[in-house]
Amino acid sequence: MTTVTACATGGYEEFAPFYDAFTSGSDYETWTKHVVGLARDYGLSGTRLLDVACGTGKSFLPFLARGFDVTACDVSRAMLAEASRKAPDVRLVEADMRALPAIGAFDLVTCFDDSLNHLLDEDQLGSAFASLAANLGPAGLLLFDLNTLLAFRTTFAVDGVFTHGTTTFVTRGDSTADAPPACLGAVHVDVFALRADGLYQRLGTRLQERHFPPHRVTALLVDAGLECLGVHGVLDDGTPVAEPDETRHLKLIYATRRAKGGDPG
Repeated sequence: MTTVTACATGGYEEFAPFYDAFTSGSDYETWTKHVVGLARDYGLSGTRLLDVACGTGKSFLPFLARGFDVTACDVSRAMLAEASRKAPDVRLVEADMRALPAIGAFDLVTCFDDSLNHLLDEDQLGSAFASLAANLGPAGLLLFDLNTLLAFRTTFAVDGVFTHGTTTFVTRGDSTADAPPACLGAVHVDVFALRADGLYQRLGTRLQERHFPPHRVTALLVDAGLECLGVHGVLDDGTPVAEPDETRHLKLIYATRRAKGGDPG
C-alpha cells in the first residue's frame, strides 16, 4: 500500500479523482429540480448560469440537461479537469470565489455543496459575496447553501466508513455534539483505492469548515450590496422549506439579488 497525504489547502487536488465516489449518495438531479423551482419563485427569467465552486461538474450537469447556458469555475485545477471530461463544451474558469474575475453578467449564480463554509472567517465570506454579486446581471439571482449548526454537531462530530466500488472511505469528525455558533469543524478523510496492480493506495485529507450564523450571513450580504430575498431550511430529500431552523435542518439555502441602487464589488 502506498500513502499520499493532502494538505488542507490542496486537499481537493489529490482528492479530485475520488470526489464523485465520495459524494455518490448525493442526489444532484432532485436538488437541481428544487433549486430551479425556488429560483423561478424568486423571479428567475433567464438561463445564463454561473456555477461557482463547481468541483467535478456534478452540480451543474442537471442544469445543462434543463437547457441552461452554463459557465462554471473552481479554484482547483484537478477538479476542473474532472469537470471538463464530463462536459467538454462548458466554459470552465480556474478562479478563487473570493476574487472572481469579471466572468459575465448572469441570470443565476449558484454556489452549493457548502463551498462557502470552507472560507474560515467573515472577511473571506464577505469578499466572496462581493465577488459573486459582481457577476450578477441586473435582474440576476444568487442562490447558495451553508451548513447549519446541526451539521457541525452531527456530520462533523461522528466517524464513518463506506465503500463505493473498489474504494473505501474512512471519515473522522473533530467537532462536538455541543459545538457553539461560529465554530470550526473538520472531517478527516482516508481513502483506500484499489490500484491496477492489486495494491491499495491510501490518500489522507482534512476538509475544514466554519459555521456562519444566519444573522451574520445576512449582514455580510448587505455589506456586499446584496438583498436577502429569503432563507430556507433544507429537508433530507432536498426540499426547501419556508421556516429555516438551525437545530433541525442540516443546510440552509439563501436567495439573494443586488440591492436596488446598490453597487456590489
